[in-house]
Amino acid sequence: MQRRITNALRAAAVLGAVSLLAAGCSSGGSDGGGGDAAGGDVPLTYMAEDGTCAEGPAEGIDFAAADEVVKSFETPNEAILATEPLKEPVDPNTTAVYLNNGTPVAGLFQAGLQAASEAAGIKFVNVDTGTDAQSINSALNSVVEMKPDIVFDQSVDARFFQDQLTQLQDQGAAIVYGGQLNAEEFGLRDSLGGAGSIEVNSDVLANAAIQLTCGTATEFVMYSIPEIPASEIQNEAVPAALAELCPECTLRIVDISIADASPADKIVSDLQANPQTEFFISLADQFQIGLSEKAQLAGLTNAYGVGQSSLPQNIQQIADGTEVAGYVVDFNMFMWLQVDEGLRTMQGMEVPYLDGDWEAAAKAISHIVTIRNADEYLTPAGYVALEGFEDQFLELWGK
Repeated sequence: MQRRITNALRAAAVLGAVSLLAAGCSSGGSDGGGGDAAGGDVPLTYMAEDGTCAEGPAEGIDFAAADEVVKSFETPNEAILATEPLKEPVDPNTTAVYLNNGTPVAGLFQAGLQAASEAAGIKFVNVDTGTDAQSINSALNSVVEMKPDIVFDQSVDARFFQDQLTQLQDQGAAIVYGGQLNAEEFGLRDSLGGAGSIEVNSDVLANAAIQLTCGTATEFVMYSIPEIPASEIQNEAVPAALAELCPECTLRIVDISIADASPADKIVSDLQANPQTEFFISLADQFQIGLSEKAQLAGLTNAYGVGQSSLPQNIQQIADGTEVAGYVVDFNMFMWLQVDEGLRTMQGMEVPYLDGDWEAAAKAISHIVTIRNADEYLTPAGYVALEGFEDQFLELWGK
């Protein structure tokens, strides 16, 4: 049962990106697709399989800083974020409510939260909120009547239940507002997957773009997702992070719908129309599945990139040398951290990442995957941030 839940969460890594770095690709000049880089005297160069660069960096591009950031996200995780045991034993009468808006992703979050909650020995209640204002209002009224100890909300924007939120807070409920972007607006603490996490993810992607091009590229494109609210933040944060590393770099932003039937074709068309592009960032690595073959058929020489929230298919492509790099997330670890946050908040304890150290939080659940480490994640479970992390949580929870 736990393995099926874990696999489902891995497969739900919802978004991704696209990359096609041929094995050992460390080439420059017009063969790379974009011509000379900043300063005009360093040929365009892509990082080789062994992590070396034949050329670069160009003057004015901070490759050293980018390399340091990316390598820190390639370092294996050694421990969960929490180190301090709970102050009190977990009360089996503790009730945790999950606000489920009925979407497929919300259903997968439910599976992970429920598994972790049951392991902690607390009561888990799934509440179907629906997606319209009336159904959310009705569902939250029932939640208030339950007087829960913990409320997990990864799916429903607090603007739709402000009155009930105040009532729940007055009752002393621990509100775990994960994956939401407007926590501060409602006096809530930003949690995993929120604005702080997205800022870090944006920084990682920008640094990866500089590192994987050896600090020689200046022409970039980002494939954004108009339906995903997080993209609004990343549409500003990625360009800002890139500008710090390379003031002379340019970054186009192109929208591709998450519902597009063939996003790889959209990428191919965009790169054909913009041959000056030297590297891309995709906010959905799933867009990159099958890109290598399509790019080769189109004769493209500039289909190189890094993608976010890579799926098992992306990891296989990276291992095969047909995708440059991915940025993976362990959604199972994400859910266990949310349960840990709820328990610690309920007992008035500090939560490791709620002090604003979102980089440490990102490193605990996310990883940069290249051909150098992809083989480690070619398993049915896909990317696992830390083998046996569940036992570490259970020990801290007194189980």
